[in-house]
Amino acid sequence: MRWVFFSLLILNVVYLVFALTIRGATPPQPSVSRVASVAPASLVLLREAQTPMAPSQQAPGIPPLCPVVGPWESYAEADRAMQPLLGAGYQVSLEQVKVARDRLQWVYLSPSEDKEQALRLLRELQAKGVDSFVVAEGVDANAISLGYFSSADSARGLMVKMQTAGYPAQIRETYRESTEFWLRVAANSIADDGAALRSLLAANSTLTGNHVACESPVLIPPQEEKLSPDM
Repeated sequence: MRWVFFSLLILNVVYLVFALTIRGATPPQPSVSRVASVAPASLVLLREAQTPMAPSQQAPGIPPLCPVVGPWESYAEADRAMQPLLGAGYQVSLEQVKVARDRLQWVYLSPSEDKEQALRLLRELQAKGVDSFVVAEGVDANAISLGYFSSADSARGLMVKMQTAGYPAQIRETYRESTEFWLRVAANSIADDGAALRSLLAANSTLTGNHVACESPVLIPPQEEKLSPDM
């Protein structure tokens, strides 16, 4: 009877080892189903992120941009440059722009009541080694000019120095106004992928190009940068 007991024990051990071996060789089914459900969703999101936004999907309220080219100093020069663009089928408008040039920071003393008082103040300043002169005419007649500076910090430094010495110096920005002429192109009229515009820019190194709001009532001169080839 003892050998029967040992035989049953050995059979049970063999069966247990066989069952454990079969179960360990089979991958758990839940892991397979999770991988299959996550992968397709990730691929869809990746494709959507790489797809450019269509025009109809752009955010509302953003004005369209139109190319602008310039500047020219005269209307006639701008008009001659516009003709090849018109010949290429572009819709172009020629616009006149007021620009401020030679911006400087002016340090001065307010106008005196009359010229004699201004001259006395001038002699007093020059006796102290202050470089200055009397403004002879215009809205600032009889004012004392203390200097013009391109640096705001330099102008502020002189103003503070004069105020510390007891003179009520002030700063005002001055500039010279001039007129420029620019061409504005309707964005939806460019039929040659911008080839005519690129030719215009390549033929004249003094011209610059940029983009501005098509409905802008006043054309602000763009920064000096060339239009991109994919304009």
